[in-house]
Amino acid sequence: MPKEDLWTRTAVTMAALLGLTLKLLVPERVDATAVALLVLALVPWMSSILQRIDTVAGGVVLREIKKTQAGQQQEMDRMKFLFDHLVPREELRHLQALADGSPLPYDNGYTRPLLDAELRRLTGVGLIERRPGRTFAQMGEAGDVREHFAVTEAGRAYLEILNGYRAGGGPEDGP
Repeated sequence: MPKEDLWTRTAVTMAALLGLTLKLLVPERVDATAVALLVLALVPWMSSILQRIDTVAGGVVLREIKKTQAGQQQEMDRMKFLFDHLVPREELRHLQALADGSPLPYDNGYTRPLLDAELRRLTGVGLIERRPGRTFAQMGEAGDVREHFAVTEAGRAYLEILNGYRAGGGPEDGP
């Protein structure tokens, strides 16, 4: 605990206890003012008391809060894993190009066999869709993927969530 924090807590407590002492020295009974002063004397120390409390009610509540936080952290870790592994780097590049309208050329050589598998997978998970009346067979030997496929609303939502996740402290390396 920082010295300034300890000083402040001690000063508030001492002032409240002084007021309580003066109140109790008067031959009147303990009233609401005395109780309020006693509570005021304890307030600065409540955070440390509550962190250490292990009564049935308090201990259970604090354990439940910690359990909930651990569960939320596990859920966030699962989501991070999915974002990092759901769409491989090359497929993510295709998805982003379709979303922002960047050219996505292909040819029948090296790129086409791999490209078909990647596009089928993106279509299968619903992130892209074939344009009306288009098939894989109609793609031909060379062209631009944008002529045959478009990103879906789910694909746009995925990219938006992924970009938000990355902007909020996720992996910095882009596709």
